[in-house]
Amino acid sequence: MSQKKKFQIPHVFVMLVMFVIVATAMTYIIPAGEFARVKNEATGKMIVDATSFTWVEQCPVSFFKIPNYIVKALAGSSLIWMTIFSAASIEVILATGAFDAAINIMIHKYKSSEKLLLIGTIIVFGIYGMRQNPVSMIGFIPVLVLFCRMCGYDALVAVAVVVLAAGGSQSIGPVAPATTAIAQGFADLPIFSGIGYRLVLCAVFLALNAYFIVTYAMKVKKDPKNSLVYDLEENARKQGLDTSADKKATITVRQILVLIVFFVSVLVQVYGGIKLGWGNTEIAVAFVWLAVAGGIVGGMMPSEIARHFSKGAAKMMTAAIMIGIATAISKVLSDGKIIDTIVRAIANVLMACPAFIQGPMMFIANVLINVFIPSGSGQAAAVMPLMVPVADLIGMTRQTVVLAFNFGDGLGNYIIPMSSALMANLMAAGVSYGTWMKFMKKVFVSWVVLACIAMIVAQMIHYGPF
Repeated sequence: MSQKKKFQIPHVFVMLVMFVIVATAMTYIIPAGEFARVKNEATGKMIVDATSFTWVEQCPVSFFKIPNYIVKALAGSSLIWMTIFSAASIEVILATGAFDAAINIMIHKYKSSEKLLLIGTIIVFGIYGMRQNPVSMIGFIPVLVLFCRMCGYDALVAVAVVVLAAGGSQSIGPVAPATTAIAQGFADLPIFSGIGYRLVLCAVFLALNAYFIVTYAMKVKKDPKNSLVYDLEENARKQGLDTSADKKATITVRQILVLIVFFVSVLVQVYGGIKLGWGNTEIAVAFVWLAVAGGIVGGMMPSEIARHFSKGAAKMMTAAIMIGIATAISKVLSDGKIIDTIVRAIANVLMACPAFIQGPMMFIANVLINVFIPSGSGQAAAVMPLMVPVADLIGMTRQTVVLAFNFGDGLGNYIIPMSSALMANLMAAGVSYGTWMKFMKKVFVSWVVLACIAMIVAQMIHYGPF
């Protein structure tokens, strides 16, 4: 008798292209409308005039142009090249064996404290995520995978450290320039105000995320067959990528110099991002210099550096294409002139909600909008000018509106396949989207419940500027 085939989640390319097709179909169904854009004097950016919505002529996007949108997104995205060059440069650094040796020494030194090492790593990334988006941490994934495997965990734990620890903090964004600062500017609030409550929320979310990560990691360490990526780990062992910490713990002078080059590069990138306003292009250039300097210091010849660089770049091509397809979705909706219609409809529903659930509903509304506008700064420009007047009408503080935006833009990014912050990190570790969702479903439900409670508390305390 023939057995029924189990349902399998389609390949991520199929899922993303399906989203593009649905978005294209929506441009034929949803009435086109636009808000006027005006310049915000405080931020210098163009924002929505909430009172200016008008219906416009329908602008349906041709289905035959879908490949054009995808290719144009691939050609014009600096994020894609930053993603590729980060993986390529880290491949060069890993080939020197510097991190292998350093992690081996660390685990030998703290042989019975792998759990504490993991918790310490979670805290570090949680703090780092208060300012930086996890998409800029892709370069750490191969190092974390190596660390986790040497501790007896798996590659999924490495992804969780970045996505849950850093991503959770980024979703609250006490000092996040690309989300909190922009949203507060649109709301006429002091930049990074309300930081006290945000830091409390960061600590609560980090503790919750650490619980999920450590619990799963301990299950895998106890029995490797409990791993959701067991096949991936078995394949890694067969290829000799499972570097266990049972060999002699030694490190060469060259390897120490490589580590110094790596950490100097990280500091330069952090300084550039914070003080010099570096974007994806400048960070990509920094990664190229890291590959060159790290390879030379590590004793590699130019052709050897090039081979490892090419190998690392090849590993991220799938992630790069995914970012391009995901970017095409919002571009289709924008060209079809239906993004403003969607945002306006959600705002109208929110105004009709009972007062006690308006905070949680504003958060959920932002999660829905994030599906259509994955960009944090782009979502802030579209949402804040609409939500601020709504909040003023219903008696909600503007700081609460910004928090709802943060939660909606941030938390949703770690379950939707259109999110570059999620998909690039998954691909860097070789973890499939379907496998990630098996791990993430309980976490995300917990996140939603906690975020709703945080929104209710914010309303109760009249969460204000400071």
